Amino acid sequence: MGDENKFRGFVFGVTLATTGFFGGTITSDLAWPVKSYPSVEDVEKGYVIPSKLEIKVEDLRKDGTKQTIAVYDGKSYLFKLDESGRPRIQEYEIKPVEVKAKTLEKKAEKE
Repeated sequence: MGDENKFRGFVFGVTLATTGFFGGTITSDLAWPVKSYPSVEDVEKGYVIPSKLEIKVEDLRKDGTKQTIAVYDGKSYLFKLDESGRPRIQEYEIKPVEVKAKTLEKKAEKE
């Protein structure tokens, strides 16, 4: 009876570990949708080196819509389509939101 309980415990442990491993792997792939490419350094001059390229999706404007971002060698670019539907890369910058405080003096004068 003791050996049977040890065996069941072993099977349960292996099942739990396997489920945790695959569940964690799948969850991390869904949570961080970044596409990387194999390490290839031998490409024709003037072409992008695939291993330095990542494609990801982010809501840059924080308005609920997502934009496609191409990250090349650590620098991010917008990856868009032009009017003809051809892909193009465009540099961008994110400016911080300006917050202006209202003066309390005007409010006090009204009272």
